[in-house]
Amino acid sequence: MANIFPVNDEKHKVPLVIDSGSKCSWQLLGDMIVKHLNCSLADNWFSLYKQLREYEPRLVEVYEYRDDKLYMEYIDGLPLIVKPMDQFKQNVTLERYNEAIDIMKNIGQWNLENNMCFINHALQLRNFMVENGTGKMYMIDPDSFMIHE
Repeated sequence: MANIFPVNDEKHKVPLVIDSGSKCSWQLLGDMIVKHLNCSLADNWFSLYKQLREYEPRLVEVYEYRDDKLYMEYIDGLPLIVKPMDQFKQNVTLERYNEAIDIMKNIGQWNLENNMCFINHALQLRNFMVENGTGKMYMIDPDSFMIHE
């Protein structure tokens, strides 16, 4: 996933569609990523995700969900772990690993406080991205959040 978008200044000027290998495709559109999903999310998914993100702002921001597409912020960075591992620099450090755990802990706390079970099914280090320049970490792959009753 590290180099799926152009590396030059033209990256925000034309739409780019990429097959991520996850049965979804990605489109770079201006300063947004559009993720074309292969299924529909629960009717209240977007509302719950926005509430959770307000509690834990290190989740990638989703601007809109419609027509099985997520419109979300573009983060210029790399995941903590990039596959194939031998081809790219790894971003994982003990400090970043602990921050990923802190994000997950906050998600769990929000669920406890709201008597919910809205959890991410793709908990893996490659779904935590470190922004270039700032070093800020985000949890990505928001459509992996599912509601359990």
